[in-house]
Parts: sequence; C-alpha cells; structure tokens
Amino acid sequence: MIINWHAKTKRPFISPTSWQQLPQGEAYCNALKHAFAPWLSKILGYQIVKIGALSAEIPTELPMRHQILISENISQHLTALLTPNKSLLQATPTELPLIQQEINACFLANTLNFSQDPHQILREAHRVLADDGWLFISLFNPLSPLIFKQKLDHFPFRQYPTWRIIDWLELLHFEIMERKNLSIKHQRATLFSPLTLIVAQKQTYPLTLNTEKVRSKIPTFLQPSEAFQEDISPCRISPDNK
Repeated sequence: MIINWHAKTKRPFISPTSWQQLPQGEAYCNALKHAFAPWLSKILGYQIVKIGALSAEIPTELPMRHQILISENISQHLTALLTPNKSLLQATPTELPLIQQEINACFLANTLNFSQDPHQILREAHRVLADDGWLFISLFNPLSPLIFKQKLDHFPFRQYPTWRIIDWLELLHFEIMERKNLSIKHQRATLFSPLTLIVAQKQTYPLTLNTEKVRSKIPTFLQPSEAFQEDISPCRISPDNK
C-alpha cells in the first residue's frame, strides 16, 4: 500500500482487468453494485461512461442507456460484457476520447487506486460530464486493514485520505452528495470498512460573481483596499458645539 501526498507519481501502476484478480474482488464488486443502485434513477440522459475495467464490471441497471466502457487493456473479461447498448474503447483514462460535456454519468470504481495521475483522471471526468452530471467514485479505505498491504495480489496500489479526494472534487466544482464507508459482508459499515463511496454532482455556476458577497467574507482589515484607507469624510459639527 502506498500513500503518496503528491497527486502525480512517476511510478507506473497496472490496473487489474477484472475484480476476479483481486483478493475478495467479487465481494467488493457486489458491495459496489448495491451501493450505486439507489442513485441510478437520478441519472438523466443517455450516455454513461465507466472508466477502467473494474468500473466496467460493476452491474448497473440502466435500461435505455448507452454505456461506454473504457480501459487501457482489453481483456476477455471486458469483451464478455458487451451487449447491444454497450461500447468498448481502448484508451487511457487521462486522455478520454470523448467530446466535452456529453456524458451524463461517470463511474470510477477504484480506478484512482491504480492510477499514476488521479487528479488528471478527475479533470477528464469533469471535462466530459454534462452540467449536473453524476460522478460515482469508490476507493479502498486507508483506515481499513488494507493499510498494512503494499499490493493486492500482485497489483501495487495507492490510497488517499477521503478528504483529499473531496477537496479535489470541490475545486472542480462538484457538490458532494454522499460519502460513506462500505462493508463487503452482511454487517454494518464502520470507520474501518474496506471501501469508501463518494457520489458527486457537477455544478453549474453563473458566469458572473457577486463581488460584494465575496468581499464580505474577508475581514475589513485584510482587504488591500481598506488596509491604508483613511476616513476622509468631512466632519459634521453639531449646532450645539458651535
């Protein structure tokens, strides 16, 4: 397990091509299936993208939707997933071959854990998502027993504090709709459960800012225009003091 405080690392990572390649992988996949399910009805629009082979394998009941599966490596596990409403593309997650603002929902199922440049993947997700589009992220929880592992089977992986991913998302103007830990067993999730789920929605902001509202958050003595400003308003003399 690698906790790197820098977003981008020079060390290359190889992503699994199936949950079956990871210890308890099928249990992870099943837990995410049930965690994503309550949110699927909120997706408006036709285009769904699943980035990474692990995302592609998460079953999602999305009838009448076109699902685009994107992976750097095409395996038999992925080709077996193809149906008339699914397309499979071989591409790198940091350079998605998609038009901007054309996707209505994006899935990143533990994609960031096996990424060399996770921040760029989030930027690409933001670029291709339409306004009010949905982003579904799952991560390995760094507070779980996985903290003592450097690899999952023979796959090195990275871990991130949840607050850091949320910070990146908020900088990209996503609103966090849900954040919770997931258990892979039929028991209540705890602080130490192995998976973390983040659901976010891309926000639409007005093109103009209310400068008065922005300035009001800054203490007067910290505003440059006020720092050395003297009160030069004319004195008013009360008639009683004449």
